[in-house]
Amino acid sequence: MPRPRSADQKVPPVSVALSREQRDAFDAEARRRGLGISTTIRTLAAERVRDIREEQQRARALRWQTERLNALADRIDSEGFDEASQAEIDAVFDQADVARRRPSRATR
Repeated sequence: MPRPRSADQKVPPVSVALSREQRDAFDAEARRRGLGISTTIRTLAAERVRDIREEQQRARALRWQTERLNALADRIDSEGFDEASQAEIDAVFDQADVARRRPSRATR
């Protein structure tokens, strides 16, 4: 029975056919990076997969934020909203400052 592979074990290589144009582009990039062509292709593939995952994560975040914003806009449309005056906002901060300045019971 074959043993399961650990994450650190290498898997068999993948063979990919390239056009001459693609091979030349990879050769040029390998020279630019000072790497071998296989290492360059592997590095570029890993970089691109990471970029794709990050793009997908940003797209999910954008969809979630858009859904939340649309839900809020719908709620505001249906229920309206109350606006606080500057005086009311100042009063909240003034109360917080007073509470912060009072000595706590533990320090009395």
